[in-house]
Amino acid sequence: MIDRIDRDRPAGLDTVTRTVILLEVCMRGTARALAVTTTAALALGLTACGTGGSADGRPVEQAVPEAGERTKKPEKPAGPVTLKYWTSSLPEAALTRAITAFERANPGIEVELRTFGEADYRERLPEALAGDEALDVVGLPIPTMTRSVANRLRPVDEWKDKVSGGWVDELDENAVKQTEKAAKGGTLYSVPMGSSGGAVMYYNVNLLSELGLSFPETAADLESVVMRVKKEIPGLQPVVFSGEPRKQEELLFTIAGQTHPTLSDDLLTGGKPWNGPEMVSALTAYGSLFDRGVLAKSALTLKGDRPAELFRSGKALFLVDGSGRSPMLSASYRETAKVSVKKVGAGPFPTILPGAEHAVRSTAEVGLAVPKSSKHVAEAATLIEFLTAGDGVAEWAGDLALVPAREDFRMESSVFATSEGKDGYAAIQELVRDGGSLNVPDEAFLERAEGDAILDVAHGRTTARKAADLLQKEWSRGQ
Repeated sequence: MIDRIDRDRPAGLDTVTRTVILLEVCMRGTARALAVTTTAALALGLTACGTGGSADGRPVEQAVPEAGERTKKPEKPAGPVTLKYWTSSLPEAALTRAITAFERANPGIEVELRTFGEADYRERLPEALAGDEALDVVGLPIPTMTRSVANRLRPVDEWKDKVSGGWVDELDENAVKQTEKAAKGGTLYSVPMGSSGGAVMYYNVNLLSELGLSFPETAADLESVVMRVKKEIPGLQPVVFSGEPRKQEELLFTIAGQTHPTLSDDLLTGGKPWNGPEMVSALTAYGSLFDRGVLAKSALTLKGDRPAELFRSGKALFLVDGSGRSPMLSASYRETAKVSVKKVGAGPFPTILPGAEHAVRSTAEVGLAVPKSSKHVAEAATLIEFLTAGDGVAEWAGDLALVPAREDFRMESSVFATSEGKDGYAAIQELVRDGGSLNVPDEAFLERAEGDAILDVAHGRTTARKAADLLQKEWSRGQ
């Protein structure tokens, strides 16, 4: 059973007994009734007659929890039970560690974990929920699956207080809002575990130090570093990145977000035109990086894991990619992936325009939900609280696959290979939590028009203005 809930409930008091006690106090109001019930009522934190009155009619001061403080609930989940937990997100080994810790802290509750590949999960989960399969907790890819299965899930407000009050308030507000917006009607159907974001820059600490340079804060700084590398280490690629449309779209809107944090959302919701001044400015700044040689046009041919391979093997100084590459900062990853670079650091992509601030787009990636078919709602809520706001976060977060949604969470220093890795992850964590727009494109538009337009600007085949006008025309046609 759940120890922390059990401790808050006096033994021997079931629901009927508590009801009788309250009715007796409220209806009779006698000193005798109060004498019988005072100890039990105080232990439960209940208020006689709903007014906090004493035997002589004077008000009794009640303890009121401060805003954001957790409040324990008297409800005690029944057990023993086995929770069925399905997901396609996070490494299975990391989740297994967290579940082991949960079962140790909650004797009487066992968790049956089943993980799926992403494509398989998109088919299997909706079928299982539609068939009312007895699942208790499901991991949701928030941006892509929430709407398709929301009608088979219990709203979070129905079950979040079955464990304790206030724990959802301990999560990153931006991640919770994004999770809420993922469903029609703005109802929160899952609780976010963590988020991702991009683009950010990873760097070879020792090489940068050998050049006597610091991590570049601006495009001018980066240009200076690139020129030094070309002159002094000609066999080294200064900056590598993926030339795939999705990754270049991510880079473009990282640059756009430095001056207009919500531009991507505004464009996709129709709030701003694709050929407005903000988009033209972003495309111009993006194209200038390639025109000036800060980013090499030849690197646009790189795909998949190739840029990361070049960086890990010491053949590139910087790697531009999403926060999903953060495992390179960990000690365990260095061993399993055989990373040649001795020290890896990370930081924000340099600012391009005057007055810009470092930024990324971010996405609440994985949410935990309780299906309507669950027969163990209180126990499921207990597991979700443990994995999102409780001690379980430290068990799964060490792989650095996601930035945890728990706002006060700080990773243990032992997770990181170096102090630079620790500082780099802290920088990524801050960027992701402050993310502006959602890091999710309109995939159909990206494939039909956006990806080619962005790459044409990078290659110098078209101007920022012409690309923006084309995007607006294609967007209007598609709508």
